[in-house]
Amino acid sequence: MKTNYIIFILLSILIIIGSTLLLGPNKQERLKRAEEKKAAELALSPIPTPNLATPLGAAPITTPAFPAENSSSRLITVKTPLFTGVIDTLGARIVKLSLNQFKASTKKDSPLVDVLHDTPGAPSTRLFLDGIKIPNPIPFSYAGADVVEVRNGKAELSFKWKSNDGILIKKTYVIDPKSYMVEHSFEVENGTNSRITELVTVEWSAKMIHHGKRSEYNRQFIALVSDKVDRVRKKPKEKKTFSGTISWFGFSDKYFMAAFLPEVGGDTSIVLAALNDNSLVGAQFSYPQDSIPAGQSSLKVSKLYLGPMKLDLLTPLGDGLNKAINYGWIGFLAKPTLSLLKFLNRWLENYGIAIIVITLLLRVLFLPLTIKSMESMKEMQNKMQLLKPKIDELKEKFKSDKTQQNQELMKLYSAHGVNPLSSLGGCLPMLIQVPVFIALYEVLLYSIELRHSTFLWINNLAEPEHLFNIPGIGVPFRILPLIMGVSWYASQKLTPTSAPTSDNMQMKIMEYMPIIFTVMFWGLPSGLILYWTVSNILSIAQQLYVNHRIAKKGRA
Repeated sequence: MKTNYIIFILLSILIIIGSTLLLGPNKQERLKRAEEKKAAELALSPIPTPNLATPLGAAPITTPAFPAENSSSRLITVKTPLFTGVIDTLGARIVKLSLNQFKASTKKDSPLVDVLHDTPGAPSTRLFLDGIKIPNPIPFSYAGADVVEVRNGKAELSFKWKSNDGILIKKTYVIDPKSYMVEHSFEVENGTNSRITELVTVEWSAKMIHHGKRSEYNRQFIALVSDKVDRVRKKPKEKKTFSGTISWFGFSDKYFMAAFLPEVGGDTSIVLAALNDNSLVGAQFSYPQDSIPAGQSSLKVSKLYLGPMKLDLLTPLGDGLNKAINYGWIGFLAKPTLSLLKFLNRWLENYGIAIIVITLLLRVLFLPLTIKSMESMKEMQNKMQLLKPKIDELKEKFKSDKTQQNQELMKLYSAHGVNPLSSLGGCLPMLIQVPVFIALYEVLLYSIELRHSTFLWINNLAEPEHLFNIPGIGVPFRILPLIMGVSWYASQKLTPTSAPTSDNMQMKIMEYMPIIFTVMFWGLPSGLILYWTVSNILSIAQQLYVNHRIAKKGRA
């Protein structure tokens, strides 16, 4: 058995090393460095420009092309306490939006998060008029200053363009210094002598990035259509159409989202397709076609959300934006878990300590059940030790007849009040923890509140711990998973094995559980491993207490 245990440990180490080598050495760290470099060197590239006018009613997603050198372009910087944005007058698109309260990494010199990085800017509004050619992007003019600071009260930024035919187009942003929500409108004024038919589309493109399920740097298309969240995580091979009541659509990574809220009402559609240029994916929303009488105007009102996917920010905004956070089927438990973590963090000022307190609360809640289960198992173990000579005698006597052996063993157990299934009760406290464990996993994985939260030597509880790579093999060295494995092993050794037979498969599996879970947990968020480690340590304390009580009863 000892030889098998050593072999299992060696195989587990080889699995960790092998998986790291297959995935590439220190892949997550390389991804971080690449993203930090992009953010640090990010300059405003030439804004991709779709082709000029498309026939009315046939506005396909087109591959963006760079504008001509003589295109009119002016950059307007908008500063608020929450973000710093840059608007290009060519198309009046927001081409950069840095969040003042969020850094790209835990490094001191890390740049701020730009929610529009790797995108050509948004929203790109296209106008098609029957018989009148409208340039795309529209070369708007702006009468204000190059730098606009919004501190007290809302500010309105209007961009205008007028055609030789008398068509006046106005695109307006209303900036609220206390919100990541930006009001947006697109107005077309018919200055001609006749009615005109219009079609307005909103196009948004971004790079689709996928580095595995748990990567912070994934980017997906996301939309709320007829109260159902649709997610596209990889670049589509064919066009996808989403039809129904469009509440919002856009692109998001794990923690941040850029979304367009058309506020149309009724059924419309979004077309999502891969673009040929620079691995972009484009999403196109079309307003219902309408007509504008001479001397009148058409107004399309919408909103933009450009900010963190934070539950207490998204929920009050309405429009189902809070559904963008994906806690899966355990959401009913994940949300109160997050609320409790945030409440504790306000008092303790550290999410690591908050996780420890939650573990203590959970243990206290189920303490009577746990103590009862442990006492039952310890008493069963004592009975089995007393019965062991008789059990061995029966096994030897009926070793050639297993059926008769089992029957005699059952009679022996029944005569001495031994229940062979009682050992399963010891698993109950662990099984009760599983839903909380899963909920905490989802909270740690998707809640921005825990992003970059620190505890002792750990600089990010939402990611796997990383101190350094083991020289020569590139495997990240982590302390907390090892402490968890050791504490689990100690807890396992103290836990009574009340199984009636020594060859019970359940007991054999339990012997290897500390190693199995150490391997499994090696790449999970540190906050989750902290929870399980503290839980193991508390199990040790509880078992020692129970052993003392049982021993005291025996002496009485």
